[in-house]
Amino acid sequence: MRIIALSFLFSSFIGFCQNGVFNSAYKGNLSLEFGASSNKYAPSSVSFLGNDYSFTLNNAQFEQFNAGFSLLRINTYLNSQYKIGIGYTVKRGIQVQLNLDNFQYQLAPQTLNITGNVNPGHDITGGLSGTYNSTPVDLDSIAFRFSSTSTKFISLNLNLIQNLYRTKTRLFVLNAIYGLGLGALNTTTSVVFGPAYQNDLTAMAGFGAFAQGGIRIEFFRHFYVFPKIGGGLLLQNRMKLDVSDVTQKASHNLWTGQMSINVGIVFFLGKKKNCDCPHF
Repeated sequence: MRIIALSFLFSSFIGFCQNGVFNSAYKGNLSLEFGASSNKYAPSSVSFLGNDYSFTLNNAQFEQFNAGFSLLRINTYLNSQYKIGIGYTVKRGIQVQLNLDNFQYQLAPQTLNITGNVNPGHDITGGLSGTYNSTPVDLDSIAFRFSSTSTKFISLNLNLIQNLYRTKTRLFVLNAIYGLGLGALNTTTSVVFGPAYQNDLTAMAGFGAFAQGGIRIEFFRHFYVFPKIGGGLLLQNRMKLDVSDVTQKASHNLWTGQMSINVGIVFFLGKKKNCDCPHF
């Protein structure tokens, strides 16, 4: 938050010393933003593979931590389901943006449909044992737990900026921004399963693709609020389960939908004529 505050002060200084008409969709603009998101997940089949087990949770339902968005819990989202982005307008109306999107999700209370086998005596923690053939198991009746305490989606986005409305002085502007992003997933997995308590483990778990769009509401040429909606696919096929055995892993493909709101700043890095201030 200190970095964000300093960025706002920095952009204000630039705004006071710039002359001429400023347009946030023009080439040479840099934007910094930070926000929080609320996510919904489609049912996903999760496969677990190791020396003593091979089974799948069929169509398991996941939910985000602290399910249900509330302004009263905005601080919780800022510390768990947050978004950070830095973008540069390479051409009028075209922006390249580097994003960090943090997801947290867990198995929702449900009856799991399990297919596969677990060697007897292996799962003394969670309670799974034997052969399952689309067998329903109530999650509340066993100690098995599985979640991602942090899935960081690091992506490169290509965004299009379309002006919808602006005042003559550009002190109030509405821009529609929509785009696509591709990137890698760094996931921390938490699991209660196996012979002993497992520490949370982090690994580069796979790749993701995301599409999103929204209306960026700009004030005083440099500040904005950016509500948006999006959705995408998280392809995670290397989620670590055991620190001492890399062959033990979980994998699943997870579709997600997202609502988010960001705040940010935008300022011009290019050269301007008739400007007595330093160029950054």
